[in-house]
Amino acid sequence: MPNKKFNGLKSSNKTESKTSLDTNSTFDSYSGGEESNLIKKKHGMSTLVAILFIAGENAGCGVLALPFSFDRTGWSGLPLLLMCWLDAGICGILIGKCWLILEERWPKFRQSCRNPYAAIGQMAYGNKMKVIVSICLQVSLLGSAVVILLICAELIAQFVDQYFHLPFALWILIVSIVLLPFMMLGSPGEMWPVAAGALLTITTAIVLIMIDTSKDFIEADGKPAPTTPPTVSSVSLAFGTFIFAFGGTAVFPNYQNDMKNKSKFPKAVIIGYIMLIVLYIPIAVMGYLTYGSSVKNNIISSIPNGVKKDAAILLLSGHLFFAFLIVANGAILEIEHQLKVPNRFGWKRLIVRTITLIVVVFISETIPKFGKILDLMGGSAITMLAYILPPLFYMKLCSMRDDNNSWPVWKVSLIEKIYYYKITIVGTIGGISCTFWALKAILAPDAFSLPCYIDFNCSNE
Repeated sequence: MPNKKFNGLKSSNKTESKTSLDTNSTFDSYSGGEESNLIKKKHGMSTLVAILFIAGENAGCGVLALPFSFDRTGWSGLPLLLMCWLDAGICGILIGKCWLILEERWPKFRQSCRNPYAAIGQMAYGNKMKVIVSICLQVSLLGSAVVILLICAELIAQFVDQYFHLPFALWILIVSIVLLPFMMLGSPGEMWPVAAGALLTITTAIVLIMIDTSKDFIEADGKPAPTTPPTVSSVSLAFGTFIFAFGGTAVFPNYQNDMKNKSKFPKAVIIGYIMLIVLYIPIAVMGYLTYGSSVKNNIISSIPNGVKKDAAILLLSGHLFFAFLIVANGAILEIEHQLKVPNRFGWKRLIVRTITLIVVVFISETIPKFGKILDLMGGSAITMLAYILPPLFYMKLCSMRDDNNSWPVWKVSLIEKIYYYKITIVGTIGGISCTFWALKAILAPDAFSLPCYIDFNCSNE
């Protein structure tokens, strides 16, 4: 067995394996190959819906900051972006395989699970790793929710300011109040329209932004704008943004857990990540060529005013609204699991989710400059969950054997191991570097600004 702490699991495995399929009428057994010991839900998300969640959740805050990050890196940003994309996609596939291994070996995980990522960490490295994963999940998902809330409030304020002005701090409160009722939705399986809306709105918005950016580039006679020379710190911070743009891995096990056929999750990751890179590269390159060093950390602030910009702002606001619900749901499910809140609507769910939103609003009002939070999140918790832990968990689970050698063998070739360790090492070095420079920027004397609840006219600039 992997760990003596799981003797209880070990002793009950034989009983569970005999009775689990009989006592659960909602499940049918898989058949054939590696899937023979797994189960398949009669009801659950399809592969298409899983793709919508993967692409819809990831495409958002990160894509808006990509042109600014390219100005930080120069053309070296393109291979760096492609590397982050490929590595994140592979890690997404690996974490999906990790969950298949858990279901195959321990029948208790074939039931609905609200903390699947933490469960993977526990079965691979023990209870301490479960705690580490849970902490990283909360920091990553709640931090991402803060970034999304800030950008959403900024975009709405930017649009409404054409007609009347309200303080940025007030817009954060208004958006959060509108979000609260929708936060009462249950697991991802109940939220597929949210995922579809998130992907549709961001795709349409990117097309509109590309039209205006291309128009500006043509009006400049097709000449690239002056750019900023890259430095070690700027490249490190850009690395954090690239990681953030692909770093939605934290909630992937939640999506997979709600799928009808969980073995198809790796396929959903591949298609979802192809969609992401098709969306990302054009806006990153065109924004960099057109605006250069003058580009804002949110590309929407750099394009000219007009109908298309207004439409893009509204679409992006809608996307971020949906994305907030998806990201926050992942953190909330973990919290509710720890507090043993019933998996249905009730007063306990209402209280937990309201308090969670209050915490996110408080952090947003305290640090309203989303760009710095994005860099810090990308370099720390998101790097852990999206790049460092999935390869380690997968290789550990594949190497484990039970006392009777009855588990199906999952083989990892030498070439695969080398590449997986490469992902882990690069992620660790890049994450540490990015976190250092992000903290340095946040703690710099000239970077300090009063929280919005003290200075109600605070800004995210």
